[in-house]
Order: sequence, then C-alpha cells, then structure tokens
Amino acid sequence: MGRMPRSLQVVSAHAAALALASVAAAPAAAAPGPAEVRDGPARFQVITPTLIRLEYAADGGFEDRPTLTVPARGHKPPPYKTSVKDGILTIRTSRVTLRYRIGGGPFDASNLRLKINGFGGTRPSFTAPPSAPSSAPPTVPPPAPDPDPRPQTAGNLGGWYRSLDNQSGPVQLHDGLMSRDGWYILDDTESALSTEGGRWYAERPDHQGVYRDGYLFAYGSDYVRGLADFRTLTGPAPLLPRKAFGNWFSRYEGYGEADFHRLVARFRANRVPLDVLIVDTDYKSPRDWDGWQWAPVYFENPSRFLNWAHSVGLDVTLNVHPSISAEDPSFASASEIAGGLIDGGERCTVFIRDAAARCSVWDWAQRSHVDSYFSLHTPFEEAGVDSWWLDYCCDESRADADGLTPDTWINALYAQRSRDRGLRWLPLSRIGSSMFNQAGAAPGVWAEHRNAIHFTGDSFSTWPMLDFQTRFTAAEGAGIGMPYVSHDIGGFNGDELPTDLYVRWLQAGAVAPILRLHSNHAPRLPWEYGGRAEKLGELFMRLRGSLVPYIYTLARQAYDTGLPLARAMYLEWPKLGDAYRYDRQYMLGDQLLVAPVARPGDPARKRVWFPPGRWVDLFTGEVHTGARAETLRVPLERMPIFARAGGIVPRADYQPYVGRGAPDPLILNVYAGDNGHFTLYEDEGVGFGYRAKRFARTPMRWSDRSSTLTIGKARGHYPGDPAKRRYSVRVTGIDRPSAVRVGGRELRGFDYDAGARLLILKTPALSTKRATAVSFTFGR
Repeated sequence: MGRMPRSLQVVSAHAAALALASVAAAPAAAAPGPAEVRDGPARFQVITPTLIRLEYAADGGFEDRPTLTVPARGHKPPPYKTSVKDGILTIRTSRVTLRYRIGGGPFDASNLRLKINGFGGTRPSFTAPPSAPSSAPPTVPPPAPDPDPRPQTAGNLGGWYRSLDNQSGPVQLHDGLMSRDGWYILDDTESALSTEGGRWYAERPDHQGVYRDGYLFAYGSDYVRGLADFRTLTGPAPLLPRKAFGNWFSRYEGYGEADFHRLVARFRANRVPLDVLIVDTDYKSPRDWDGWQWAPVYFENPSRFLNWAHSVGLDVTLNVHPSISAEDPSFASASEIAGGLIDGGERCTVFIRDAAARCSVWDWAQRSHVDSYFSLHTPFEEAGVDSWWLDYCCDESRADADGLTPDTWINALYAQRSRDRGLRWLPLSRIGSSMFNQAGAAPGVWAEHRNAIHFTGDSFSTWPMLDFQTRFTAAEGAGIGMPYVSHDIGGFNGDELPTDLYVRWLQAGAVAPILRLHSNHAPRLPWEYGGRAEKLGELFMRLRGSLVPYIYTLARQAYDTGLPLARAMYLEWPKLGDAYRYDRQYMLGDQLLVAPVARPGDPARKRVWFPPGRWVDLFTGEVHTGARAETLRVPLERMPIFARAGGIVPRADYQPYVGRGAPDPLILNVYAGDNGHFTLYEDEGVGFGYRAKRFARTPMRWSDRSSTLTIGKARGHYPGDPAKRRYSVRVTGIDRPSAVRVGGRELRGFDYDAGARLLILKTPALSTKRATAVSFTFGR
C-alpha cells in the first residue's frame, strides 16, 4: 500500500481519536469527560472547567509523566462536551469554549479560539519560550531600574523577578499568571521530568519535529479561580512553622555566642518579640565566605549555642554560599563524595579574598555532587540548625541539565531535605533563574511556591525601593502563587536610616508575609536609633507579633486555596479600574487593607483607594467609605491599615516568642458597621499534622443588626488544643451598651472609650467545644 496523503493522515488520526474519546459530530452528553481529546499530533486534556492542557507532539510522543512544574497527573476531568463541525473541534466546559482548527498544527492564534463565559472571545497563543539560563557567568550587571516597570506582555499584570540585588528602585517584572486578557498559557515544554516521587529528575526525551506542552488558564476576570487552578496543577504551597510569621533578625556582622545572648536579652527587656535568629556568613571557618566549619572565635561550642537558642524560643537559620575552598578541612571528603568538584574560577577567589586560593563548586544536576554538597550540612543540622539561607548570589555552582532551573532545583532539594528532617522550613533563597541569568526567566519559577521563601536580595535603602517592594510582594502572590516573600527590612545597602524611612520600612514589614530585619553592618534595631524611632520601631514589631494568629490562618488559606497572604486589590475587585491602578497597597487576607507609606515627611501623604464598603482605621477608628480614593495625611505614629466593616481579626497579647500553645487569652478585634465572619485556624505550629487533619478551625461571626459576636465551636483536634479559652473582645464602632452578656449571662465590668467608640471586655474561660454568643444591649 502506498504512502497515505497528508490530508488523509490528519483525517484518519482525528477519526481514531474521536472514536477513542466517544466524540460524535453532535455534542456529547456532559458526563465526566474523557481523559483526553486528540487530533493527530494535538492533544487536549481538560483538568478543570477553566484549565486545559494543550500538548502538540509532531512525532506523537505525548508525555504522561509528572514534571518538576506539574508534580502529579491523573486529575479527574470535569464534565465537558466536544463536537466537530466544519473542520473545527470544539471543547465546551461549564465556563469556557475552546475551538481548534482540525489539522491546524502547533497551537497559536491562527488555529485557536477561546471564549470565556461572560468575558468574550480571544485568540490565545504560546508566548516565546522562557529563556534558559546561560552557561557562562554574566558579563554585565542586571539592568538599571525602570521608573515605570511594566510586565513583558501587554495585559499581563506582572509576576516576579529573581532578586532586587543592587537595585535602588523598580525593576521590570517578568510575566505572571494573571492578565487582563483573561487567559495565560503556562509553557511547561522545557521543564524536566520528576522522578522518584519528586526527589530526582530526568531530562525530557528528544522529539522529532515540533513539541509544545502548555496549560491554558482561562479565568476571565475570576483571578481567584485562576490561582485555585494553579494550585490544582502545580501543588500547594506548604505551611511554614508558626514561628516563621513572627519577627526575624539578621545582620551581616560578626556576631558570636555572647553577642547573641546580649541581643536576645535586649529584645526581652524591651518587650519586643523575636522568633527567628539568622546567623550570617561570619560564623564560618576557615573562610568567612564559604567555610564549612564553625569559627571558634565566634562559637567555641556550637551545640551549646543552638541548645540555648532553642531554650529561649528561637529557631536558627544559617547563611550558606555554595562553594568550598581547598583549605577547608571538609574539602577532601566533599571532593571524594562528588567524584571530583568543579573549579570555581575567578569569582570564587574574589569573594574569599585570596587570589591564590583554590575554590570549588558543585553541579547539582549530578547525584554525587548533591550528596557531596549536603554532606557538609549534616554536622550543622545534627547540632541543631533549623533551616538554611541559600545566599546563591556569587558562587558558580550550577545545575547543568536540560530542563533544570538552578534556583528552583536546589531550592526543591533543600525543601525535600527539610521534610525528611520532619521540619516545615523552606530555604530562604532567590528564585526562578540562576546567578548566571539574574535578569532573565526560566521555566522552573512555576514550582517555587512549593520550594522557597523568596529572599529578594541586597537592595539599596531608598524610598523608591520601599515603595516598589509593596507592589512586588503582591505581584508575586498573584503572578506565581508565591505566598512567602521576604525583603531586607530597612534595605541591605544603606547606613543608618533617617527616622521616617526606618519607621516606615518597619511598618511595611509588620504587614508583610515575612518580617526579617537585615542590613550590611548598619543598624536596624529600634534601640540603636533611640528617640521616636526606638519607640515606634518597637511598637510595630509588637504589632507584628500580635498578628501571628491572623497571619498564620492566612498561611493555611494559602495552602488550601492558592490565595497568597498579600493579595493584590484586583484579586477581589477585578472589574474596578482602581484595583489595578493602586498597586502600592494590598489586602492582607480578606479582613485588612494595608497601604504602606513610602515617602518622607511627618505627616506623610498616602493616596489610598478604598474598595466598595466601609473601612475602619485600626489606629483612629475613623470610617472611610468606598469605592473612592483619598489622600491621607499619616503621622509617623500610624500607618494606613483598615479593617473591613464587620471584620474580625484575631490577635495575641505580647509573648517573647511564638509559643507552641494556643494564645490565652485570644484577642478578638471586631469592627462594627456591617456583618462579617472569620474562621481561625490553629495547629501545633510544627510538624506535618496539618496534612493529616490534626488541626482545629474556630468560626466566628459578627451580626451588626443584633450586635452579637458568636464564637463557634472548634472543629477538629490537634495535640495540645485547649479545652477552654479566655477571650479579650474589643469592638470598635459601637455605642456604650447598657448590658453585655456572654453565653446568656450578664458580664459585670467592661471598659468603654467614648472618643474611640471602643468597647473592651474579658470573658471567663469558655469551652471550645460549644458555641458562645457575646451580645450587647443598648438603652434601658
């Protein structure tokens, strides 16, 4: 038999695919959809009603194994319909209609048509594939700041950037998932395959002809659904230990054991909470850049230091630079395990400040090199180190394999190592590319929410940088689903700051996903400034500590839903133009609107957009009504934080550190003016019980009409959960009541501030196993 004409091959392949998928010319019944729909080299897999895989393999080599981006396959498809008419294949879900021209070739705007319910039509296309990291060190620094940075593609809302190293203002963000076009194609063509349950990788097989593998997110204006789809596809962001949401301290400074004792004593004496202590690079020996021994001059007995830190409630993180000098006592062993290390080149010798020294690095794509690299971590971990700060800025370690993004791969290895140790910690690290391609993008970024706390690098201490960091945090949350973004609070490259810049930066940190003080030898502690800076710095660090019950609940929401802690305004109000224009503010969860001030002056001006509804100033009780923008004059003692009317924000009294037990009493801040609700999440704060239903949720509801707060029954259990609990209830925006009842019994004694319209009461210990109403009666 002769060779079949190409046109008949397409028709024949299409007919076979339709037969396999039970697709007829008329629409099929909307039963659970088939696993796939094929037209010869084109394959479609409906994952959710708004997420469809588009795979084109000219050689028929479709891929069903997981990748480093997509760690699991086999999602049960939702109901959908398919039909073929006039040479057009149509796939219709409850939310979208996708049309593909039969035999149209690789997916692009010429052969695809997408209609999203209530959003209109468009012609989606793969964008240019992500740039792979260069194999050579960069010869030029990252680009200069852009005074008005936009994403790479029109309509895209911006997603991420590897770091803000040596920047003093905004940078142009790479594209993210969210676009005002209503769709995005996540290109997974290049990422490596995931093997051994995610512990290792394999390069993708070569293909004959065109191969593209992508995921069409068709969310329209429902960005929240887009993030939920992203979580479904790429997996959830893990829940960090509860301590991660308290205060962190770091400084590039030669601190020793005695210095840290004095430091922590000062935190305690000043009643400023502290939870995470980072030990920067000077602890290392024989080289303070890349030594793999403790420097005796600073830590004569490392185990004693770590045991002490844990005894006073601190987790300890160590800085690591990924290279090793030949004079290190561990060099020979590390080289032997690796089967030979790689010469680190000139860059290594620059940072160890000895041009004659020999310095070596690793290729993390080789299993023996990974074993070698982590063998150096083991003695530190056995001594009690909790987590690692991978300061991958300057050493020439790499992950040299097709489909591996060096940042993402080493971050994933650190995250897996932490899990193996029974710890929730992720590495503090740069993301999404490598030191060889610092201003570029690579495909691994779509997995970074699972792998890292994003350390945004060594920025300069300027007002424009502080201003941009607010936008950056919200953009990464929406753009790549990154819940944990960590800036150097106060900036790295800056000496002693002006009082207003210092305080405003601490204010921004108090409502950021992570508050981590850091600098290049410069003062960042409140008492190093004195005066108003000391008083206000301590105030906002205490505020951060008090917000841990609320922020920890948001972290659980991120795990459950894909929503970040810092939520760009357009996530909730996608149809309002101001939600896009006002990108130097965000929602911290669904109860609080935060708009950090980033300009000098006392008072300073801040233009704030208030969404529809009523918003209550946390500091003054003043009510602002949206939707509208207002220019506020904000004294240094305050920052723009507003609760949604009806909002409930759980907080804790001062504790020197975040303990493992539930706060008692628990403070419930209620903001009257509308109905509202909130569900508090709690667990042990450590370990992986949160994945096995060892946690509790307590629903709370405020009825504005009846002036009643209902504290619901705790649902679920975890080791150490309280059977009873006291509450300090603080209601803003109500008149003085004539009577207060808790569980139907009148409460004798409460405080009321008529000027602030603030009522404060304390309940007796209440059972967590049943609901309790706190109600207010007015008049006689």
